Amino acid sequence: MPHERIRAVAGIKQYAEEGEFTKDSNIITIFPDHGSRYMSKVFSDDWMNEQGFFDSVNEEEVQKIEFVK
Repeated sequence: MPHERIRAVAGIKQYAEEGEFTKDSNIITIFPDHGSRYMSKVFSDDWMNEQGFFDSVNEEEVQKIEFVK
């Protein structure tokens, strides 16, 4: 993931050079990761269901999305 981090910092630098920030600006950057630490949770349908993230009211729409995969 170093390339994504470099791109994020390069974007901030570009905005700074264009004068988008003042000396009082606060800049927040979120660096992505590969998600391997979340394999047993966020990427697990069972865990997501247990936590209440799946909405049975819209289950038909979810099935359509899964079909596209």
